[in-house]
Amino acid sequence: MRSISRISVWATTMATAVGATVVLSSGPAAAADGYWANGCDPGRACVWTNHGDPGRGNAWNFIGCGMHGLSYWFNAGQAHGNKFRVTYQDGRWDETPAWTSRALDDSNLATSAWVYC
Repeated sequence: MRSISRISVWATTMATAVGATVVLSSGPAAAADGYWANGCDPGRACVWTNHGDPGRGNAWNFIGCGMHGLSYWFNAGQAHGNKFRVTYQDGRWDETPAWTSRALDDSNLATSAWVYC
């Protein structure tokens, strides 16, 4: 019985590591948190980058409210409805009020965003 438990723990650990690798390599945020587009879609909170790829767009559109993981450098935020806050690697943050756009610190790695609802 003991060896089955060790195999189960090892298999669970490996599955978690592979899943985390897939999610972290998919873009600036987990796949379920948003999507790349050529613009900020109606009703979405978005962050923009100057480093856009024509095949994917240069605006990351958040899906839903609450916390969204990020790991990318963005130069602007746009809120088509709900305000949101981007937090940077050094702990500072910028907030984009509802129905506005603003510059973001593209020299500082964005690590998360909170979309208020």
